[in-house]
This record gives sequence, structure tokens and C-alpha cells, in this order.
Amino acid sequence: MSAAVRDPSSSDAMSRNQKRQERRKQRKQDIQQPPLYTKHFSNYRLPVSVTSSSDEQLLRLCHFGSLTSPPSDRRSKLFVISPGKSPWDRLRLVPCPIQGCCCSVDPSGLLSHYLRDHLSGLGIPFVEVVTGKRVSLSCHVSSLVSDVHTLLGVFGFRRTGLNPLKCPRNTHLPAEYRQFSQHGALLVFACRTQHSMLWQTKGGSKHDVLAIWAITPLQDVVISLRLLVQPANSARYYTKQVRARPIQPCPASQACGEFIRTDSNVILISFEDLRQLMDLDVPQQLLTVELKVVGEAKI
Repeated sequence: MSAAVRDPSSSDAMSRNQKRQERRKQRKQDIQQPPLYTKHFSNYRLPVSVTSSSDEQLLRLCHFGSLTSPPSDRRSKLFVISPGKSPWDRLRLVPCPIQGCCCSVDPSGLLSHYLRDHLSGLGIPFVEVVTGKRVSLSCHVSSLVSDVHTLLGVFGFRRTGLNPLKCPRNTHLPAEYRQFSQHGALLVFACRTQHSMLWQTKGGSKHDVLAIWAITPLQDVVISLRLLVQPANSARYYTKQVRARPIQPCPASQACGEFIRTDSNVILISFEDLRQLMDLDVPQQLLTVELKVVGEAKI
């Protein structure tokens, strides 16, 4: 009898069919019961089952720590929140320095806030100044109210020597003031308050003084100014080189009687000295205030 010859092609076909059937069974099992851990090429790394409840998911997430905390192993968490270097990440609102205004604005929008909301009521125009040249304004001494910040002038100077792409800009300006978007804004104030003069600190008595200073919404620069105060029809004057005070963020704004104790960037004139030069009881007594922007530098 002759031996039966086995066809190798038929055995290969059977093995391929068996492999197909095994793969089908495996796919059905995967669909019916998904694995707890995902595969190595997946972006998901937290072992959270799809079929578990929301409470169990929260417990497992808490077990693996906060998403913003630094990773304890080599593998990072799902989300990594890195500290940004953009100026928008350091956004701080500042109070409007105009007396009686309760608005808090972004520093870059302070000039537009004044032009839209206060220009028509106060009637003090916005004036452009050139660095190195003086501008004059007047102060009515008899109209000053105790501990009330009186606005004397609003100025803008073109910022030179700095990268215009990195400089803070004045935003939301009215159409007729759009050309001042890169100007630095300055506001000059005067206030009548009580202060213990340096040569009379032992007695502790306070006297009326006139304080004149300038502020700016710029937070990261130092603006050097020269203020000159001179009574009308008098040869005597008071001059001092000061720095524009940056507006403090909310709610750190201070009254004049408080910050003049520690801040030397203010011209203080005793009312006793002014009475020797003018009659303060007569209305419309004028003081001439000259402002000159000396320079600007980054902090």
C-alpha cells in the first residue's frame, strides 16, 4: 500500500484560519471589557477605567496628585501649567487717581479713561510735551481743598530709546487721540494737607503745606522730571528733580498726607512761606508750575 502524501499548503491554510479566529476572539474580548491601562503608544497615562463611576475617577485623580504640581517621576502629568512671561500674566488694575472716581482700570487704559470720562467735566486738555523742554501750568492756591487731590495738568511725552514693540501702549484711545498710543502719560496733582516739617518734628505740631507731584500709569520705568513752582509776581521759586510716582495697584492707593511721609518725589511748600509772598485770602492767587521731562529708564 502506498503511503498518503500530506499537502503542506492545506496545513498552512488551517494555521492561518486558526490565527484569524484567535484574533477575532481577542477583538471581541477587548470590545466587551476594555483594558484598565491603555497601550504604550497612547497619550493617556492615568489608569482610569471608562466603566467606573465619577466618584471613583475623582478618587483616582486625587491619588495621583494635582495636575499642576511638579511630577515625582520621569513621566509628566496630563497637563503642565508653566509660568508665562507675557505682560498679560501680570495684569494689575489701578485706581483712577481723579478725586471722586471709583473706577479701577488697566494701566494702559488710564489715558483713554480720562479722555472719555473726565475731559469734558474737568476741562483740562491733554497736552503733548517734548523731552527736555518746559511746559507751564497754573495752580489756584485759594481753590485747593484740604486733603483733596486737585488735577493740574495731563501730559504725554513720546518715549524714545526703548523698543516700541515691548513698550506698554495706551489702549482704547478715541479716534482723534490714536497718534498718542505710544506716548507716556503724566498727571500733575496738587494738594493742601497737614505735615510736620523736618525742622519742627520735636514739637509734633503739623502745619499746612502745599504738595505737588506727578504720577504715571507706567509700572516698569523711571521717569525723571524737574518741577519748578513760582508764585506770581515774585522772584522766589521752588525747584526739585523728582520721579513720577507709579500708580499703586488696588487697593494700595494712598492719600497725600500718607505717602509724603516716605516719598521724597514731592515738592512741599509751607503755607507760612507762601503768605510772605502772596495774600492767600484773596481768591485766584496763582502759582506757576513748570514741568520738564528729563529722561526715562527701565527699572
